[in-house]
Amino acid sequence: KQWYQRRVRGIVAEHAETEKKKFKMYTDGEGHFKGDAKVCYFRRESIAIAIQMLNGVKLSGGNTKVKVEPAKFELKGEFDPKLKPKKRNNIKKKKKNRQENLLDWRERAGGGELKDKHAKIVILHNCFDPKEFLEDACQITEIRDDIREECEKLGPTKKVIIFDRHPQGVVSVKFGTYEAADEAVKLFQGRWFGGKQIAAALWDGVTDYAIEETEGEREARLASWHKFIEDGGERENAV
Repeated sequence: KQWYQRRVRGIVAEHAETEKKKFKMYTDGEGHFKGDAKVCYFRRESIAIAIQMLNGVKLSGGNTKVKVEPAKFELKGEFDPKLKPKKRNNIKKKKKNRQENLLDWRERAGGGELKDKHAKIVILHNCFDPKEFLEDACQITEIRDDIREECEKLGPTKKVIIFDRHPQGVVSVKFGTYEAADEAVKLFQGRWFGGKQIAAALWDGVTDYAIEETEGEREARLASWHKFIEDGGERENAV
């Protein structure tokens, strides 16, 4: 059971009343494990992923291979609806809503309004010129700290990311609240920072601003950094 739980893929369903994971290991009359188990997933799509990832995998410390396949259920005898136990619909409904929230990309903001979770992330353009970091990589930390200091005046600031290779000088800021993110857009939009005018907007939840470094760029960056170290870590414009 522990072996499977460490490798389980997807969200396992829970019992409405006990909130325990629907993971069952079959035993014989004496309580010994028979070698079969059943896992109930919250999403049907997780079954195919589990089969792909775990079927044929060897158990730790042995040569036994695990066989994973969709469960097959057969009705024993005739179905009698009168014998079906009554379910607590309210408990099941609340449980289902809670599990669905785990997979939802929205949450409730102040006033109960549903908002996309990525609406807490603000994207700032034109905060820097990537070429500046080739001359002095320490500026990355300075820019991040300066922006964080301003953002923390608006509310809890969870993360500030400098996309140091992006030609548009992009910085992303993740806030703890929607209200702080909205205020940040108002604060930074059109504001001047380091001689550049910033453009601010909420993240669309799709665009990836990370840019992979080419081999040539990597060599140029390392050469610039080595020169910076050899010069004693002093900037050209230091006084």
